[in-house]
Amino acid sequence: MKLGFQPDIDHSLEEAFEFGSENGFTHLELLMDHPNFHYERLDAKEVMELSLSYDLEVLIHASAINTNFLAISSEMREASYRELENTMIFAEKCDAKVVTVHIGWNPGFITARGFVFREEWYDRHNESVLVEEFLPFAEKYETLAIENTIGITGGIRRGLERILNETDVRLTFDIGHYRVKEGHDLFLKNFDRVVNVHLHDNRGEYDEHLKLGAGNTDFSIIPKSYRNYLTLELRDEDAILDSKEFVLKSGLWM
Repeated sequence: MKLGFQPDIDHSLEEAFEFGSENGFTHLELLMDHPNFHYERLDAKEVMELSLSYDLEVLIHASAINTNFLAISSEMREASYRELENTMIFAEKCDAKVVTVHIGWNPGFITARGFVFREEWYDRHNESVLVEEFLPFAEKYETLAIENTIGITGGIRRGLERILNETDVRLTFDIGHYRVKEGHDLFLKNFDRVVNVHLHDNRGEYDEHLKLGAGNTDFSIIPKSYRNYLTLELRDEDAILDSKEFVLKSGLWM
């Protein structure tokens, strides 16, 4: 079983590797949105040396805050691809095994009658930019893995289906997102593409990132035969250790 974690938000780089090694994890996933772990703050050689010293594999979570591949602005999308390409280059230099990426989002609007989101405004746009821009990018990188994040309906679903049909792109399955968003059955239907699973819990209302067992998520939907990376996405030492114990006691993927 390949069980790893995203570092506690207060970890330094070396502290994250020490924690992982001391607690018997197989890998850690560096979140590029955290100021300690963005590629502009890190030395790829140091990351690789720590990986070898502590016998922990490295995964990367590309920035989701600084990128949006569904943006209406072509300037924003172009900048997002530059950011992601720089991340892919960094990942290659430190021998990262998987680079997880979010595809982005479409905005809703606060109005006098409440929050309003109109999916139809973005339908054709979403399909177009995924097929014409994201698909050719995904073809270039073997370590890239698309994560299920926002609702997967309409143009987003059609675009992702095209990407899955026309490329060998891999997937990261986030079970917490699956519980609270629509259309993520697409990832379950293509679970043979999944190379990384983000594990956290919630109570089915919103994305809480609770430790495992603190919510009511059915973790058995992840195939018992799954043997790729399992990554605890909790970012808190105590929750990470409690969740590791939950995984071991459950025997789900052993």
